[in-house]
Amino acid sequence: MYLGHGGEPCPNLSHQPDPSPWEDLGSMEDVFAQEEGDTINDTQLGVSNLVIVHSTGVYSHSVSWCQCPGAEKAHHLDLMKARLFPASLTRPRSAFTFDVLDNFLIDALECKTSAMSFYQKLRRFTNNAFPDKIPDRYRELMRVSRIWRDLVNRKRFGFGHDMERSPGPGDLALYCPACPQPGINLPTSWRYDYEEWLVMRRYVVDGNFTAQHMKMKIPEDDVSLADGKGYMKRERQKSTCSNHRAVNATNIQRSNLRATGVGATACARHGCFVPHAVVDFQKGERHMNMDYSICNAVKYTPEPIGSTLIIYDVACQWSIHFAERVDQSYHLSLPEGTKILPAVGKFHLSAHKLQCFPRFSLNFMTGAGHIDGEILETLWAPFNKISPTARSMSLAHRKEVLDDHMRDSNWKKLSLLKKYRHALQGISDTQGPYEELTRSLDLDDVQEWKKAAEKAAQDRGELLDIYQLKMDKAPSMAEIRLRLTENELSANGRTGSVAWLIEGINIENSQDALRLSIRQLPQDPTASQRTGIEEKRQKLMARIIKFHEAAEVMTNGMDLKGGEGAPLDNPELCLEEADISNMEDPEEEDILDFDGNIDSPAEVTEIWMPSWAASGHIMDDVVLALRQEELELRKGQANDCLEKLRQALGDRSVVFREKIHSNKSVHHQGTRSKKELQTITLSINRHARGYSRARAAMLRLGADSDTVAVYQPLKPQDLVVSKEVTEENRHGQGSDKLAWFWRINNTEDSQKNLWMNEFYRVNWLKAKARYDRWSEELKLVQHEMFWTISWFRTQEERWRVRADESIKNGNRAYAERQASMWAEFSAQGLKNFEGKLLITS
Repeated sequence: MYLGHGGEPCPNLSHQPDPSPWEDLGSMEDVFAQEEGDTINDTQLGVSNLVIVHSTGVYSHSVSWCQCPGAEKAHHLDLMKARLFPASLTRPRSAFTFDVLDNFLIDALECKTSAMSFYQKLRRFTNNAFPDKIPDRYRELMRVSRIWRDLVNRKRFGFGHDMERSPGPGDLALYCPACPQPGINLPTSWRYDYEEWLVMRRYVVDGNFTAQHMKMKIPEDDVSLADGKGYMKRERQKSTCSNHRAVNATNIQRSNLRATGVGATACARHGCFVPHAVVDFQKGERHMNMDYSICNAVKYTPEPIGSTLIIYDVACQWSIHFAERVDQSYHLSLPEGTKILPAVGKFHLSAHKLQCFPRFSLNFMTGAGHIDGEILETLWAPFNKISPTARSMSLAHRKEVLDDHMRDSNWKKLSLLKKYRHALQGISDTQGPYEELTRSLDLDDVQEWKKAAEKAAQDRGELLDIYQLKMDKAPSMAEIRLRLTENELSANGRTGSVAWLIEGINIENSQDALRLSIRQLPQDPTASQRTGIEEKRQKLMARIIKFHEAAEVMTNGMDLKGGEGAPLDNPELCLEEADISNMEDPEEEDILDFDGNIDSPAEVTEIWMPSWAASGHIMDDVVLALRQEELELRKGQANDCLEKLRQALGDRSVVFREKIHSNKSVHHQGTRSKKELQTITLSINRHARGYSRARAAMLRLGADSDTVAVYQPLKPQDLVVSKEVTEENRHGQGSDKLAWFWRINNTEDSQKNLWMNEFYRVNWLKAKARYDRWSEELKLVQHEMFWTISWFRTQEERWRVRADESIKNGNRAYAERQASMWAEFSAQGLKNFEGKLLITS
C-alpha cells in the first residue's frame, strides 16, 4: 500500500518495491511475530509492516511511505488520508480504520461494550482458535477512541468550521429541542406571546451512587480533551505547589474512591441532561454539589427565564436555605429575577411527611403539566450499565465516556405524539367528573374554593394546605354514646340501656378476640395453651350470662333470641391468622371444647340484643326504642372501626415502604419488620370484622336506604393500602378512585353536614387540579411541537451559514449534509404534528 501520492508510488523511491497484499490469516502468526520483534522492516527502503485494526479483524500490511523531503513528519497525515487513524503521530506502526472506530463508539453506546470486550471480539474474528497470538492493541484502542470521539464531536457541533473559536462550557453537548430556549426556538417576542407558566423551565435533579470513580495512582499524567465542554462540570484546578496544603486539603479522602457518585439536572418533561450541570459527589449527595448543578442548569439558556421548577427528592429541605447558600457562595449565582419553585417527584413524595404533600406536590403546581418528576430514575438504568467500566478509568476518560452516553441519551429522546395522545386521554378522563362534581355543588362554595386555589397557586407555602382535610373525623362511638346517654330517659323511659347495648357490642368484640386466639393455636396445643383458652371462655361466658339477665329487664321480658347463632367470621377477613381451610365451621372439632355441658362455646354464643330479635316478633315501644339506639351505636361502631382501619392501613404502608422495601436482606425482612407487619395485619382484620358485624346488625335493625348506601359491604380488595392517602402523588391517579370507606359520611343530609362539605371541598379541589394539569399538558405539548420544529430550523440555518462560508469542498459538503439532515427532521416534524401544534409567529 502506497501512501502520500494518492495511492501511487513515491517518485523519490530508489526502486519500486512490491508491497505485499493483505496477509492471509494462515501466515498471520509469522507476520505478527516479525512485526512485534522487528519494529521497522526495511526502513531504508521506506517500507514497513503496519498492524491495521478493522471491524472484521486485525491485519498486518506492508506500507510504502512517501520518501519526499520532510515526509517523515507527515506519516500520520498520509494514514488519515487513507482513512486510517494512526496510534501515534511519530513513526506509527499501528492504525485503526475509521470504520472500526465508528463501530466501537456505536457498540459502546448501544450495547455498553467495554474496550476490552470489543477488542477481544476482533481478536476472535481474526483467529478464534488462538486469539492470544493476535497483537494486543487494547491500550492503543483506548487512546485512539478517545481522540476519535473528541474529533467527531467537535465536527458535529461545528467546530471544524468555526476554527476561530474553541468550545466553551457545554458547547459539545446536545440539549432538548422541545424545551423553550430564547434565541433558539422561541420567537423574539416570546415574553409577550406566552404566559409565564408556559415557558417556565422544568428541571428534575437526582443523584446516582452507582457511578463511582476510583482514585488515580498518578493523576498528574491524566490528559483531558474536553473538560467541562459536555455535560460533566469542569474539574477544579489543583495546586501544583507541594507547600499549598491548605488548598489541597479538601481533596484528601481516606477511601479508595475519588467520587462516590454523580448528580445531574435534566429537563423534567423529556429527560434530556442539561449541559455542564453534572457533578461528582465527594461524600454523599450534599447540597453544595446539587446547588452547583442547579445553578449551572438555570444559567444555561441564552436569556434568563423568570420561573424555574426544580423537582428534587428532598426539595422540602433543600429549598429552605438555597437562596442563602447562593448569596454566600463565590461559586454559585443565578440570573437576576429567577424564581425557584421547589417540588418533589411523585414517587418519592409518598415517603415524606403528610405536610409535604400539598406544598411540594406536582399535582398542585401551576404550569407543571402532567409530569411525575422521576424521569431521571429511568435515565440512570442504562447509565448504570457503563458505571462499572468507567469506575476505574482515568478522570478525563471517565468524563468523556459519561458525556458521550448522556449526549446519546439526549439524541434519542422525544416522543411528543405519545404525550399528545396521553394528554387528550387525560382531559377526557378528568373533564367529565370535574364538571359533574361542580354542577352538583353549591355555586357559592365552588367560587370560594376556586378563589382559595388561585391564591394558593400564586403565594404557595402554607396556603397550599387547602388540599388536605382539616375537619374533625366522623362522629365516634364515644360521641354517639354521650349524646344517647343524655337523651335516653326521654327516649324510652329507662336509664342504663345505652351502657347495656355497649356491653353487648364489647362482648362481641371479646368473642372475636377469643376466636382469633383459637385460630392462632398450633395444631397440637400444649396443656397450658388449652387451659388459657378455657379460662378465657369461662370469663367470657360469665359476662354473657350477666348480659342476658339484664336483657330481660331492658326488654320487659321479650325473647331476643334470633335462633340463627353467632355469625361466622369471613375467612377472607382472617388472612395470616390461620389456614382458611381450617375455618369452615367454628363449632366443629377445630374449636376447643373442654366442657361437654356447654351447648356452644362462649366465642360462638349468640348475644341477645335488639338486632337479633326475630323479624316476626311483635315489639313494644321499649324494644323499638332500643333498636333505634342500637342502630345509632352500630353507626358509631362502624365509624370507629373504619377510622381504625384507615389508621392501620396507613401504618402498614409505612412498614412496607420504610422497612420491608428498604431492606434488601431477606434475613432482616423475616425478623422485626415482618412481625410488625403481621401485627398490623391482624389489627386490620379485626377492625374489618368489627365493621362487618356492625353493618350486619344495621341491616337486621332495618337501616334505611341512605344508611345502607353509606355503609357499603367491605371486600378483601378494599383492605389494600390506600394510595390516595398514603401515596397521594402516585402515578396514574387521574383515573383511580378511593375505596369507599375513605370518604364515608354517616349523616343523612350530606349537603348540610360539615364533614361531608369538607370532603367535597378537598375532592373538588383535587378534581380541578387534575383537570388543570391535563389541560396544561395538552397546551404544553402543542407548543413543544412548534418549539421542536423551530429548534430543527435553527440548526439547519446555522449549517447553511457554515456551508456558505466554507472555502474547502470537504467542509462545504459536510455542512450541506448536516443542514439536509436537520431539514429532514423539520419536515418530518411538520408532517407528524400537522393539525396538532400551536404556531406562534
